[in-house]
Amino acid sequence: MHFSFWIPAALFIGHQIMQKIIEIQFSPFDLYLDPFCFSAIAISLWTLERKLLFNQSTISKLEVRMLVLFLILYSEFFLPYFFPQFVFDLWDVVMILLGYFWFYLFKNKLIKYFFGVSEMSSKLK
Repeated sequence: MHFSFWIPAALFIGHQIMQKIIEIQFSPFDLYLDPFCFSAIAISLWTLERKLLFNQSTISKLEVRMLVLFLILYSEFFLPYFFPQFVFDLWDVVMILLGYFWFYLFKNKLIKYFFGVSEMSSKLK
């Protein structure tokens, strides 16, 4: 797995330990870190699943965008509709999209075009 997975995964686990076990509350992280990590981790795990089950080393832009759309619709519309403890928050949508951009900039071929460095494709090692 690539650091585009490990950094959000470590942030998510560290935040959960701080929030649930040590009981340290920090509002900005409590509210918006999880949606960012959610999308970055989900896309990375889907890439790994494709590699392990179907021997596909890449996922298309359309597939990733459809997954992000599904994550947004599920977490910000479906869950709040059926479960009152969930609420719609536009900033959650922004953070989910930032998680997508995190994955895309650091894991996919786009980094070559933006930064002019060697290609970092979504092929898994």
